[in-house]
Amino acid sequence: MNRIDAVTGTRMLIENAFSHLTWHEDACKHLGFKGISQVWKEEPAWYFWLSKTPGAFLLRLHGEEPVAESQYVSLALHYYPALEQVETLALSRGETDLRNDATVFDQPTCTPRYEQFEACLPHFITAEIGLMIGANNQLQVLVFSTGQDRTHPVFAFIDLLVSSLNFEAKTHHLEACHLDDEATSSLLLAYDAKAFKTFQNTFGLDAAALAEPQDPEHLATWRHCAHMDISCSVNGTCSCH
Repeated sequence: MNRIDAVTGTRMLIENAFSHLTWHEDACKHLGFKGISQVWKEEPAWYFWLSKTPGAFLLRLHGEEPVAESQYVSLALHYYPALEQVETLALSRGETDLRNDATVFDQPTCTPRYEQFEACLPHFITAEIGLMIGANNQLQVLVFSTGQDRTHPVFAFIDLLVSSLNFEAKTHHLEACHLDDEATSSLLLAYDAKAFKTFQNTFGLDAAALAEPQDPEHLATWRHCAHMDISCSVNGTCSCH
């Protein structure tokens, strides 16, 4: 079995999930999804908007590594707050100046203007998301790492992402664990037990360092999303028929 191309695998995994979601209006409302827009760059990247979270998110691929017959891809998650949120978040002085500059940001969408996209990439990074993707384009492991506390909007995004992936694939994680270090906290979701063991061995992850997840309620909600009984809202003209 050939290893899937990292760029293709990432695009398919994300775009299939959210394409499927948009065909289900009730699911969009339930999960708080407002919109997605592809960034037309060489590397996969998308803007996201959530209905109950002001501002915008940017998810972009920035690294890849083969793991056996799979690919492990690293994606940076940026959060661009709405103007009224700038003073409530722990932004750097440089980030505050950028966000308040109308020549840098398009204020209605809360995203950098196209010509300022590259200049903003070193800033506003709130989390790292890792995806281990199998040769058949199936999600095997998901890792969410952040130094933000639970009140930060980044947690609304990971909630949407995992829920949408599960809703489209009709599957959920088999086990979950938590890993802390000095700067970040990581949640690891294993969708494939054998692949997760390979992941642990490849990255030297000591099982003794893994703890029980800190938020079992969210884990239960994500499991439920794999079994949501929500009908298609476009009368059979969509990709899910």
